[in-house]
Amino acid sequence: MSSSPIPVRDHRDAIEKGARLGYLARAAVFIVIGFFAFQTAFAAGSTLSEEEAIGRIVASPFGGVLLVLLTVALPCFALWRFIQAIFDADGYGTKPKGIATRVGRFFSGLTYLFLSIYAASLLFGLSTGGGEGGGLLNQWAPLFGPWFTVPAGLVMLGVAASQAKKAWSGSFLRFLSLPPAHARWMTALCRFGITARALVFAALAFLFFTGASRWSPDHMPGLENALVAIGGWPYGWVLLSATGLGLVAFGVYALILSRYGHIRSPDLDPTDALKRMGA
Repeated sequence: MSSSPIPVRDHRDAIEKGARLGYLARAAVFIVIGFFAFQTAFAAGSTLSEEEAIGRIVASPFGGVLLVLLTVALPCFALWRFIQAIFDADGYGTKPKGIATRVGRFFSGLTYLFLSIYAASLLFGLSTGGGEGGGLLNQWAPLFGPWFTVPAGLVMLGVAASQAKKAWSGSFLRFLSLPPAHARWMTALCRFGITARALVFAALAFLFFTGASRWSPDHMPGLENALVAIGGWPYGWVLLSATGLGLVAFGVYALILSRYGHIRSPDLDPTDALKRMGA
């Protein structure tokens, strides 16, 4: 009995477009957060969490249109993070360093999934915005109590070191094909943005370490708290303004990734697997 081949659609092109759209959403969130952090360094105001940044975007002109785009784009970025983690789209492999990177991608996907749910709740009138710092950590921390803070601090410190090394070594360039005429300033901007993000993770690590004895299940430190902590350091207004500009630069880095990044979507076509099963 002859069997006809099973038609399977290749989704790689759709995954690539979704990933690029997701990078645009990520860029919007970080540019807004960075702008308000920079503004806070020079005037009265407040830093923003990711949720509050989405609220600011919604409050802007054409906010309704932008909210619809965020509601579509953020799940796309979350999905891309899951594909990177599970299918090793970036080729990190199965060595300990590669596994750690892929696990980080997976948790990043969870974070953006929660942000997409928050954006959708705004779109459908289920929330009025705001939200306290901590984000995804607030969902998990109560399960572990104060014992959660020190391991979380070590993780944040490791991420900070990884981001700093990434900026210094220029390893991020292997995922980019920059136009030669603009490669120099684009590379410098990306380094600056990644370094600023490393500083934020270092501040988060500091908050986790120093907060182990005063941990509260309903408020774990998040991006907003890290920026406030940076502002409280010696010469904090200088550091906070530089970090704010750096987070804007990180948002531009996400824009550059959206346009010039290598989106190495894995082949999700199961035809070969089906053939092996048939054999």
